[in-house]
Amino acid sequence: MDPAEGSDVWHFPMAHFLAVLLESGYRTGEYEREVITGAGGEFVDAQVLPDDAALDLCRQADGILVRRLNVTAGMIAQFRRCRIIVRYGVGTDNIDVDAATNAGIIVGNVPDYCIDEVSSHAIGMLLDCVRGISWTHASVNQGGWDDPRLEPVLRMSGKSLGIVGLGQIGSAVARKMGPWGLRILAADPYLADDHARSLRVHVSTLDSVCRESDYLMLHLPLLPETHHLIGAKQFGMMKEGCVLVNTARGPVVDTDALIDALNRRRPARAALDVFEEEPLARDSPLLRHPGVLLTDHMAWHSEESQVQLQTSAARSVATVCTGGLPGSIANPEVLHRLGRFHEWKPAPCMRWQLERMARRTSSSENK
Repeated sequence: MDPAEGSDVWHFPMAHFLAVLLESGYRTGEYEREVITGAGGEFVDAQVLPDDAALDLCRQADGILVRRLNVTAGMIAQFRRCRIIVRYGVGTDNIDVDAATNAGIIVGNVPDYCIDEVSSHAIGMLLDCVRGISWTHASVNQGGWDDPRLEPVLRMSGKSLGIVGLGQIGSAVARKMGPWGLRILAADPYLADDHARSLRVHVSTLDSVCRESDYLMLHLPLLPETHHLIGAKQFGMMKEGCVLVNTARGPVVDTDALIDALNRRRPARAALDVFEEEPLARDSPLLRHPGVLLTDHMAWHSEESQVQLQTSAARSVATVCTGGLPGSIANPEVLHRLGRFHEWKPAPCMRWQLERMARRTSSSENK
């Protein structure tokens, strides 16, 4: 379903369905309620209910909304009426996507709500590390002035910036950093040549990007093949004194290997918004390391992105429950199972997922 021409108002065919907000932790569910009821559906915020009652509602639901909750295969097996599960956010690693696909359930996400926020936050963290802003602030607060720095304060221009993952956020970083006088390197197995040219990035392998970058930024999804993609081998290739920024997903970096690498100054500094376990444990060595800058998985957040996220998630539910298909689907394979792939008009950001699906299909056929 699309907004009316010249308007931001979305219109859906009137059809009765049940949408359940199982878990979000947001201040209000009224944005979702407005979208769902406007489409002729019934909206229930099950966060106020006991767990058993909430799960019972999900067994009756046509659409389910979740944020951090792990949606397991066992839970999905009980969602007999469900047509779509939407995760608030870009990644869907807390949902058993394979189980949903096998059950014929679409898994939705919101891939375009925080591109500006995350790219700006990542750049801000990089600048903090390069210029030593937080460390200097702490020193001045403690009475210091012009104290010796723990690490050299560096120049931005003339350096090499590596970006791993040139999706929407990585591309936004490349565009924003383009005028800074940096040589921008990129590693992405799904990066189209014309897109790389438009961004004026130098495409290379992951190993080469790790080896050549003064500053390395991670903007890739968490997939089976990207778990611990940055580990001891990659850290061993890095330049002494380099800076690592991760605002993607915690498990793409091997935390134990990172701690060891920081002690060898490869990288010398790490700026992290995401972690293998969240919230970060109070005894985590990351909290005590002088070379680490931390934020609490908030790179996505702004007042504007919050509203966009909740509204867009609800629109995906309403679209599917009124007979349509959203532009972004985390498991496009399910459309073949449902016999609806020919109906789908994928959003441009789905290109890499479709290519990945094609490669996996080709690989399984050749076995």
